[in-house]
Amino acid sequence: MKREFLKTVALSILIAASLLLTLGIWNYQPNYDELDNSNYTNETLRGGKEETKKSIVEPSKVIINSNGSYSGFNDKTRQDELYRKMQDWSLIGFEEGIKTDQELPDSDEYMVELIFPLEVPASAIRDLFTVEDHNIEQVQRGSFDRIFLRLNEDDTINMTFFNTEAMMSMESTVQNANAANLVEKYAEIDDQIDYIRYEAGADTPIYLPRESRELKELTFSADAFTTTAELDPLLNSLLLNREVLKSNRMEGGGRSYSDGIRELRAHESEKYMEYINPLPENRRIDNWELVNQTVNFLNTHKGWTNSSQDEYQLYELNAQQNEVTYRLVYKEYPVFGEMDQLATINIVWRNQPYKYNRPLFQLGDSFDYGSPSNLPMGTDIVNFLDNTKGSSGIKDIMIGYKLVDEGISVRLEPTWFKKDGGGWSELDLSELSGLEEG
Repeated sequence: MKREFLKTVALSILIAASLLLTLGIWNYQPNYDELDNSNYTNETLRGGKEETKKSIVEPSKVIINSNGSYSGFNDKTRQDELYRKMQDWSLIGFEEGIKTDQELPDSDEYMVELIFPLEVPASAIRDLFTVEDHNIEQVQRGSFDRIFLRLNEDDTINMTFFNTEAMMSMESTVQNANAANLVEKYAEIDDQIDYIRYEAGADTPIYLPRESRELKELTFSADAFTTTAELDPLLNSLLLNREVLKSNRMEGGGRSYSDGIRELRAHESEKYMEYINPLPENRRIDNWELVNQTVNFLNTHKGWTNSSQDEYQLYELNAQQNEVTYRLVYKEYPVFGEMDQLATINIVWRNQPYKYNRPLFQLGDSFDYGSPSNLPMGTDIVNFLDNTKGSSGIKDIMIGYKLVDEGISVRLEPTWFKKDGGGWSELDLSELSGLEEG
């Protein structure tokens, strides 16, 4: 009897322990914090705004040709002014469609050349300018990376959209009566700098400012938005099932958020985020439609978080991957980062965002202006190109800012950058110094 009693007690203890263990498992949520998911709001990102397709496509250079001499605006905001006024133009023509096997216009045939940082889909023309309805079909195919303006004797302007990679062009005529006067007015502005037209080893001319550019190193406060409350507009837009939203701290800092399918990883100290939505493969879409959909997506949560003196511009399109990159530009100078995700909004699209990587800060107040930079002159860069093996693969060279993250602040350092088959990267000035000393 005593033996049976002991068995009963032991069995009761085991059952109780099992119940306690089960209850513990049910209530255990490893590494996750509870979130208040009941208050769904329609708020947008702090400091965010909306943009249009017209506002995010801009030339990186505007070159003025006067009898074979080349110049540009010392104040680069002038090129933005000219281009914005050009966007009010109405275009006629295009009847011949795309012309193939073309040569670049002779330098005595045009007055202004606008150079874009990427091949812009030709279908963008109907959104950037006004095109007659019966010409819409003619601007559905192809792309361009340069626009040439030629002033005619009858005070009209011919506008040539040119693809320097495929050597294809499309011709149109500006219908606006005052267009020629506008171009001449900007071409005659006194505050201009001389440019070198460099052609050796390149498929298309590269323009570099002849003299040194006195740009200062700039320091800004970094107005970050990395807390859960500040990220709510993104969580609402990206993690659709807020009822099951979970959050946990990441190793090395920051926080990840997941609804069981999608995940947003906010790197707090580095001030950027990564988002993944494991969608199946999707068909490729038209490049300009990709821009249209990603601009609309960013506008839904006012994802353009630039300040009054900087903006995001369309800089890269990858048709094979349905990928688009919008780059930060400060006073018309592009910004490239040691960690480039701090200077770009990058989206891979599959009817909705598949990947979405972006900065989680906005340039704040500038509180320290450094000394003017000691950038090499354009003539030094030309000497570098002439003496460097492999420089023929360089497609463009320009001055931009390198973004250096310093925690509570960021620094913008003026630097020369080059574009080749691998995209944009900093020019190795140590090699250039060696050539100068030689």
